[in-house]
Amino acid sequence: MVKVVCGDCTGLAYVGGAHVYKCLLKGEPLDQKSVEERIPIECGRFGSAPRQMAVQMKEYVEVGITTVYGNGSVQLPSEIRQALEIRDGDKILWIRKGMHEYTFRKVGYAPKIKPKFR
Repeated sequence: MVKVVCGDCTGLAYVGGAHVYKCLLKGEPLDQKSVEERIPIECGRFGSAPRQMAVQMKEYVEVGITTVYGNGSVQLPSEIRQALEIRDGDKILWIRKGMHEYTFRKVGYAPKIKPKFR
């Protein structure tokens, strides 16, 4: 058994419902907090997921500029707070993309998807 992060495994599946995430390798539900906050767990069935992403530069849109203060606090632009439904006290997950570029998302954020029926 080694300490691993479920979000980096080929067995992670988003299934929704009471148990939001499931391990396809073990066939059992996963703790939502462990997955969303990337808390390492012990696992003997871990399969490393490939991490490749290609984003065209035209898809980047600059939204705003913020100031970093001495203790590391940052203000988010109101457009981002509204788009991601971020409220005071919410947690943010930072994700590294390459060597010197980062992105983030609200922990637990699930976009509202409207199904299309034909």
